[in-house]
Amino acid sequence: MHLTITVLILLTVLPIHAADRLDDGIVNPWLLDDDPLPTGGKSPKLAFTMSLLVPGLGELYAGDPKRAAVFMGIEALTWFNYLRWRNKGNDLKADFRAFADRNWDENRYREWQEYNRARGSPYIETETLPCKRALDGCHRVDTQQYYEMIGKYDQFVFGWRDVSDVGFQIGNGDVESNQRIDYENQRNESNRFLKRASVIIGLTVVNRIASSIHAALRVRSAQLSISPRPDETGFAIHVRF
Repeated sequence: MHLTITVLILLTVLPIHAADRLDDGIVNPWLLDDDPLPTGGKSPKLAFTMSLLVPGLGELYAGDPKRAAVFMGIEALTWFNYLRWRNKGNDLKADFRAFADRNWDENRYREWQEYNRARGSPYIETETLPCKRALDGCHRVDTQQYYEMIGKYDQFVFGWRDVSDVGFQIGNGDVESNQRIDYENQRNESNRFLKRASVIIGLTVVNRIASSIHAALRVRSAQLSISPRPDETGFAIHVRF
């Protein structure tokens, strides 16, 4: 879907006009030089830089307000959705972490570990639970991994309070916890919004690049070109818009 949106933007805002071609049909290159153009002293390089900083600004400089509105609108829309989805994802993250703090008991999980080790560790503990905050004697603090592990791996199932009446065993995968399922659904929903926010940042980059190229092309295509051509004066001045 994101690739489709990108292609549509490029097709919409970067058409190759006949006016951008030389007389022999070759596309006019947009040379980003520092030399001001004869018409109004406008520079493609400056237009490129302006739109790279603020999409649409280079189009305004080039005298193309309609395309400027398109690029500025896309920029505003992407940032609006980025902030909206990021804030939503972070709110849900705070909710599922609070849910875990209420319903997952690390002490009970440690009791299960002792039970497992007393029997020769028949359940192979592949994960090491980090601390969720800095504590005395804690060698590894990783809050994100802490909250991911307790819901993701069967190893930690006996920490959930709704299985507190289930006797310890080594077949953790056979123990069902509705709280664990609920928790994982909450965590997945939060991650879904945060991933949306990260993807849309990529769209802002595409928009800036597209706007920069378009602005430079618009300024370049409006320049005066002086080419030696035999006629009454010996030269012909051609204006391309």
